[in-house]
Amino acid sequence: MNALPLLATAGLLLSTLVATLAQCGGQAVAAIPPAQDPPAAAAPLPADSVRLLVSGSMHGRLEPCGCASGQLGGLARRMQHIGEQRNYDILLEGGDLVDGATELDVMKLYTATSILFQMEHPYDVLGVGQKDLLMPRAEWSEFVGALRTSSDSVPLVASDLVSTAPDWPARPFVEKEVRGKKVRIASLTLSLAAPDETLRLLPPAEAWATALKDADASTLRVLMLHCSDVTARALVGKLKPAPDLAVCMDPGYIEPSPNASLVEGVPLLFSGTRGRVLCDVRLSRQDGHPRVACELVPLAGSKTLPGGGGDPNVKEALLLHRRDVKEKEVLAHMMRQLPTQNGAIYVGSTNCKGCHASAAAAWEKSRHHEAWNTLVKAEADPKRYGWPVTAYPDCVSCHVVGFREQSGFASFAETPDLAAVGCERCHGPASEHVASQGKKQLGILGGVQASVLCTQCHDFEQSPDFLYLDKWKIITHGCEPGQKTKK
Repeated sequence: MNALPLLATAGLLLSTLVATLAQCGGQAVAAIPPAQDPPAAAAPLPADSVRLLVSGSMHGRLEPCGCASGQLGGLARRMQHIGEQRNYDILLEGGDLVDGATELDVMKLYTATSILFQMEHPYDVLGVGQKDLLMPRAEWSEFVGALRTSSDSVPLVASDLVSTAPDWPARPFVEKEVRGKKVRIASLTLSLAAPDETLRLLPPAEAWATALKDADASTLRVLMLHCSDVTARALVGKLKPAPDLAVCMDPGYIEPSPNASLVEGVPLLFSGTRGRVLCDVRLSRQDGHPRVACELVPLAGSKTLPGGGGDPNVKEALLLHRRDVKEKEVLAHMMRQLPTQNGAIYVGSTNCKGCHASAAAAWEKSRHHEAWNTLVKAEADPKRYGWPVTAYPDCVSCHVVGFREQSGFASFAETPDLAAVGCERCHGPASEHVASQGKKQLGILGGVQASVLCTQCHDFEQSPDFLYLDKWKIITHGCEPGQKTKK
């Protein structure tokens, strides 16, 4: 079965997906015989099948934040798993290591790439994703160049990107020999995230043919795709020669697909996101047809707490990264860079009390009121975190009002009334509402459904058990007598 794409507004579907994942640990075999024959799912794979560990779309999640129990993923747990297994033939990361181009993203890229390529079990392939291309190329290329070893460079792959820049670090393919079998891996970025006069995007078929030029007929062909599942399904069957395995980095698939979809004879897998669940893939070819088996590997998150598990060297690298973020004052640099969504100015929750006394009373009893304090307490308790949580932008973003927006949270010392999840986090900057004595009404920030707004922070990772209808009962509030809501 295909993994279901994420529907951000459907809390019930998310809960079902998480519950289903726990049942998907077994190996499923997808045989690809001629179209008229039924799949031979029960047939065992050859003993000499190539074993790949596949992941993709990290999106800057170096490890779980620790807001909730039962979180999955993280580089510390991943590298611990690789060290314990020790028998993967190819380690494949699909790309999109970061989610933007901020100062924090640059530091995350440096940390993630160092862990993946400079530690005990270096990766064999890293596909270049569309998010990766948001990074300033000169800085990105310079850093990747610094990771070069005496024997080889970082194996970045972007088969459909041709560059005129002399420091462009990607190549058309990576080929590795495994027990006498050759495996060639290509990656199609398929889109440029931002204009770049030094880059040219090749048509997919041309890029694939170029990547396979001079490859032996017996070479196993693996293709990474950075696109939606609709695009992937329309594309893979048209490529010649056909891939033996296609891996799609569709961000709509939170968890990997436990079975390969058969698309015109090509097995198609989805990698999932954030490195929460890895794909342990076995690949071979029999009678001219590829055979793929995939077993899911959920990674219990280490939460960066002492004794929390994970590779100790990786954990130390992550701690150094987070301490470096504080030392370089990255949080302060990122503040107030963006305009507010409604053009008004944040005024703080204290200014809301006068007219909205009952709503304010309900808020003051909620955990939203204590959102900033939870970070302070976590940081002060070495048994919980042991690193500067209040200085890390990813953590602060969901615990304050107006993160990165003009007039929004700057620091606790400067804007204490915005250091919590206050009224304006949901209803937007209120200066015009206050100035008009309520005549300019406020609704839900951005005009989205309330449940969608909540899942901006209470997503599948931070709040895996979040159900909007249940949680709304805890913070429910309405208007004062005589006040009207916008229809």
